[in-house]
Amino acid sequence: MDFFKKKHLQQEGSSALLRRVKKIIRCHGLLKPNDRIIVGVSGGADSLGLLHILHEMDWKLQLIAVYIDHGLRPEEAAEERKTIKDCCQRLNVRFIAESVNVQQYITRKKCSPEEGARILRYNALEKIRADQKASAIAIAHTSDDQVEEFFIRLIRGSSLKGLAGMKLKRDLIIRPLLHECKTTLIHYLAERDVSFCQDSSNDDRRFLRNRVRLDLLPKLEKEFNPSIRQTILQNMDILGQDDNFLEEVSCKAFEECVECDVEDFQLVLSPVRLIGYHQAIQRRIIEKCFWRMRIKPGYLQIRSLLNFSQTAENSRELHLADGVRAAKSLNQIVLSRPLKEGHLRGSIPVDTFKPFHIAEPGSYTIRGTGSILTLSVSLVRTVNNSNRKCLYLDMETVAFPLLLRPPIAGERFRPYNAPGKKKISRYLGEKKIEVKRRAGYPVLVSDNKVIAIPGLQIAHEVRVTGTTRKILEIELGDNGSNEIKDQG
Repeated sequence: MDFFKKKHLQQEGSSALLRRVKKIIRCHGLLKPNDRIIVGVSGGADSLGLLHILHEMDWKLQLIAVYIDHGLRPEEAAEERKTIKDCCQRLNVRFIAESVNVQQYITRKKCSPEEGARILRYNALEKIRADQKASAIAIAHTSDDQVEEFFIRLIRGSSLKGLAGMKLKRDLIIRPLLHECKTTLIHYLAERDVSFCQDSSNDDRRFLRNRVRLDLLPKLEKEFNPSIRQTILQNMDILGQDDNFLEEVSCKAFEECVECDVEDFQLVLSPVRLIGYHQAIQRRIIEKCFWRMRIKPGYLQIRSLLNFSQTAENSRELHLADGVRAAKSLNQIVLSRPLKEGHLRGSIPVDTFKPFHIAEPGSYTIRGTGSILTLSVSLVRTVNNSNRKCLYLDMETVAFPLLLRPPIAGERFRPYNAPGKKKISRYLGEKKIEVKRRAGYPVLVSDNKVIAIPGLQIAHEVRVTGTTRKILEIELGDNGSNEIKDQG
């Protein structure tokens, strides 16, 4: 090929790559002009390619190249560090090197070198990002990594979310090269006469990722589908869209079914609301419960808790891995996790009581709370529903026996004069009720509808109107010398 024609095609290829990456960054809001960015650089073709591409963008980005030495390959690490440092000097990019002790970590945590290195690497990058007040961490994952990750997760077992692969953006981590292949980046660097390092551990077949890349994928391409990589990427795109839809639905369902305390030490799950959703959504709700408690859920944990939620028996407990405990009572499941160091079990207790029926007006002790609920009937008169000590409602809008019980997770009611319904847990929070009291705060129910939260508010539907003939007065007070009908 004519030299000048070949040179033109090379330049055109580089320009096309730069245009594609800029389009991805712009369309998905990965970066903004003048952003300060941490670029994770290993010395390999992918990460050096990412550093050069971001440098060539006319966005005036403040780049900080960060190299993490895992302490596993001392000789190669020195070469990688020098390669990156020289590259940064040519580009006039700031360079930071950090060391982590992977061997010590995996010995303590009993995990694989791959997992330990990944966790420590991301922790170190995030710490540097926070220290440098950078807006994002750019990682050089490519479409090749995406395909390899698909098979790794398939082999080890994964959910739909896992098989959908890595995202272009997750929290403060961005992956601008996720739609580009490694070969394209190698050509890009060759055109610029940029040398890069080869990680010898990439040829070590003890690691599953390497066996997938060196053995499984070539065999699939040769014997089954020459375009297997593109096929997998297309399937991952479809799975990703499905996952996005299910995630949107399950997030809303989670809000309906689960109440969380301030620090997520305890979650209250409503089995009644849970079983109203499709099993796919039920599974995601349970999975979210574990993540909210900062515990990575496994298949058996999720399956066990789903089965537990569908049993009819109360006063049962289920003990799961990682110290998670599920206790069923009063048609709700309380999930608790091991507390942080310095906390004592029971330091976030839930004040509650046993539900009971109220057959007629009178005074009733609420055992476990030390409170007295008094109901009395009077003829119509002018009432003030802003007086929270005494609540007034239309006697003819309710039917005895009434039920006094704690709120159900996700339960809603329409407060007096409010435009719409509100979660009881949220309402209690707005009224400054302590977290430990919310799950057991008394709620008055008639015909399966919440008519009042004693001491706080009535439901709008039972308000006193111009046609009201009799008033039911509700007062919540402390235990005193009044004559009590003990119904606890």
